Amino acid sequence: MSARRRFLRQAAAGLMAVGAGVRGLAAQFLAGPMMEGPPGTETVIDGKKYLYFGGTSYYGFQGDPAVAEAACRAIRKYGLHPSTSRAGFGNSPIYEEVEKKASAYFGAERSCYLASGYLCNAAGFQALAALGRFDAVFVDEGSHYSVMDYLCLTGKPVTRFAHADPDDARRKLAAGLKAGQRPLLVSDGVFPTFGEIAPVPDYVKAVEPYEGSVWLDDSHGVGVLGPNGRGAYDHFGLAGDRLFFCGTMSKAFGSHGGLIPGPKAFVDEILRGHIMNGATGPTAAASGAALAALDALMKRPEMRARLLANARRLKSGLRGIGLPVAETPFPVAAWTLKNARDMDRVHRGLMDRGICIQRARYVGAEAEGVLRAVVFSTHTEEQIGRLVSALKALA
Repeated sequence: MSARRRFLRQAAAGLMAVGAGVRGLAAQFLAGPMMEGPPGTETVIDGKKYLYFGGTSYYGFQGDPAVAEAACRAIRKYGLHPSTSRAGFGNSPIYEEVEKKASAYFGAERSCYLASGYLCNAAGFQALAALGRFDAVFVDEGSHYSVMDYLCLTGKPVTRFAHADPDDARRKLAAGLKAGQRPLLVSDGVFPTFGEIAPVPDYVKAVEPYEGSVWLDDSHGVGVLGPNGRGAYDHFGLAGDRLFFCGTMSKAFGSHGGLIPGPKAFVDEILRGHIMNGATGPTAAASGAALAALDALMKRPEMRARLLANARRLKSGLRGIGLPVAETPFPVAAWTLKNARDMDRVHRGLMDRGICIQRARYVGAEAEGVLRAVVFSTHTEEQIGRLVSALKALA
């Protein structure tokens, strides 16, 4: 069997394995409740208003009137979208505006704005492979589906290491690399279910002896973590020409699409790659909203301060009633109870009281799932207290 056919067979098998693990989850979501308004501190679900801690609208931009108006202005000026890929006649001044604004926000030489955050890993891996930056991949086994889906398409050997375990990563690097090979270590920046921040400094140290690189899917970290809100690298004070990342515009930034800031040569390679040649660009509405949200966060850093203060307040309250919530600064709190039946009972009890949190079965959770609450910068102290009091009553 040729090397190409063997690679294609391995890639297909990898994608089928990932798909099998996700199909049941997708069916559950499709049968779930119907959200009838934008996510915010209060949200209408199945016709009823709830105090909402169920999503990732960290600043409430998804329903912010100024962001919505920016989206409308962009549609009126540019239409829905260019209808073709950016490599053809599909480029637009608004894409370049978003990329220029993002580069300023992240302190990057250049940025690339894609139609979907899910595509960012594929585009980034393709570009790093084309530039010859790595010979083998080592991936945290707790990484997001979009990481796992696309690693098999790099054409490089892929080794998994134990979740958030730098020691296992070092062991796998030592055993799996041949002389002169350079690794690409891949991980989420923030693991979404529990809001756990990856041990990024240890990952960087692990690849340094091999002149390796690190790639983070930092979709939850961008806009939230670090003194500048630039994500996990910023949180740890890390910088360097071997540190790469991507993020989504759909969470902190309240819009849609994917974003990859970085060195000019790297981003230029993405712009020449298959994703940019084959995919229609983001909608004009998403682009207009992204611009408005980026601008707001650059001008109003107090929004991040409120978000992180609310995260501390929520987690302190949950720990105060005995819930095993991880002590991270991130505005996601998730926990398990003794069994799935008990978690279902608590979730129903909250809904009956007009409070919505997530009953989540998502990447990183055990088979019985978790209870998960996400706090926004726009939640009040009284609203957070109401959630904690209701959980205490249901315990």
